[in-house]
Amino acid sequence: MGKPNQQQRRVKKAARRKQRLAGRPANAERPAKGHKPAPAPLFSPGPTLDDLGWQRPVHRLVPLETPRTLEQLARRYGLADSDHVSLNGQWWTPEEFLALQWIEEICDDEEEKTRDDILARYGTKIPADLAVLDFSTCRFIGVTTWNDYFLATCAEDLTALAQTSDLREALAILHRDGWITPMADGLLDAPSLLLERVPPAPPYARRWPTASHLHTRFRLQVLPADVVPTLDELLYACQFQWMDQDLHSITGMTWTSKQLRDHPWLDAREGELDPQVVDEYQRILDRYGEEIPAEQAALDLAAVALPYIVTGNFDLVSDEQLILSFAQTGDLRQALGTLHRDGLLFPLANGLLLAPGLAKVIDET
Repeated sequence: MGKPNQQQRRVKKAARRKQRLAGRPANAERPAKGHKPAPAPLFSPGPTLDDLGWQRPVHRLVPLETPRTLEQLARRYGLADSDHVSLNGQWWTPEEFLALQWIEEICDDEEEKTRDDILARYGTKIPADLAVLDFSTCRFIGVTTWNDYFLATCAEDLTALAQTSDLREALAILHRDGWITPMADGLLDAPSLLLERVPPAPPYARRWPTASHLHTRFRLQVLPADVVPTLDELLYACQFQWMDQDLHSITGMTWTSKQLRDHPWLDAREGELDPQVVDEYQRILDRYGEEIPAEQAALDLAAVALPYIVTGNFDLVSDEQLILSFAQTGDLRQALGTLHRDGLLFPLANGLLLAPGLAKVIDET
């Protein structure tokens, strides 16, 4: 057979076009020229965070139960520079102030105006700590807390702690009360403060409309049975906040002394080890030898370290008093043991504790 002539090709082309048009919806709008249709959504296996009711957490600054020093904070983060020293009680001449390298590095139009204002305000004798606070008001880069290296700390965390909406006033209050210390390298150190994650309350609990509720009282309560997430669902949600390895349950597992020594709370690379944790580690070795029940070891370490419990309403509990009040005991080790025995607490390999059947709610009593 010969090749189809031009008329036959036109007929076949028109038929194919008619067939394509017949498969389209009658009211479909023709896309604009050059417009690419949006790709089909990808299939997402398993529950999503929205399905679980999880919302992005907010933060709050809270005092540590055991205050830390500037020296301990410096060792924790390796801030060994000779310029990382306290400025409290120090004075600068205008020449010393203008020669500060960290000011040159961040100076822009607004910062230059702040520098000129400082020179005009204090004259020939500049209080170094107040000058750093003035710069922090203009160019806030954060505060170095015991568990966070300053970049993640927001101005709102400081204003909420000081209970004021003005950053300058908040810095002055926290400096006056000894919570923050201006350093010679331009940083603000807060060794006795902890940056705590506080996810919003779920729909069935009272929500927090203002920052003032970050200072209210909380309590633990049992979740309604129909909203208790499974352990797998809670683990899935934790992956979005804790990217650490060993985010898995250790129920029924045993550890050797080497496996216990690799526990994150015993990892000296992240800073100075707590002597209480070291003593507890040795006590565990003396008691169990080379066949250590992993769950009990994790609970024992949590009793002397700062415990982090993720509840079934995707909230974070790091307040020892909430745990003691719920377990109705004055001993944290006994409280954790009771919650674990009753099936309310599940230790993970990285030290995190999950409590799917508990909720952290606002105490309105």
